[in-house]
Amino acid sequence: MTDTIRCPACRGSKRVAKLGGVIGECNMCKGLGTILEADKPRAVVQMDSPLISELVKAVADSIPVSTIDTKVNGKKALYKRKSA
Repeated sequence: MTDTIRCPACRGSKRVAKLGGVIGECNMCKGLGTILEADKPRAVVQMDSPLISELVKAVADSIPVSTIDTKVNGKKALYKRKSA
């Protein structure tokens, strides 16, 4: 027999507040109040790998950075005007 547990979303009440505060049927347990133990949501733990940080650094170093300053009427321009 499969083990069931109380629904963590509605806590067994079968109804939850939805968009705009309107009370409706729980989406997780479909209004039953219980779910299978295997369907219980689990926390995801993110692992920081040194390989990922090395990859991010390599990509950042490979992209050239443009440092062109354009001046219009003696002021630094945020954009370059099109020439007609």
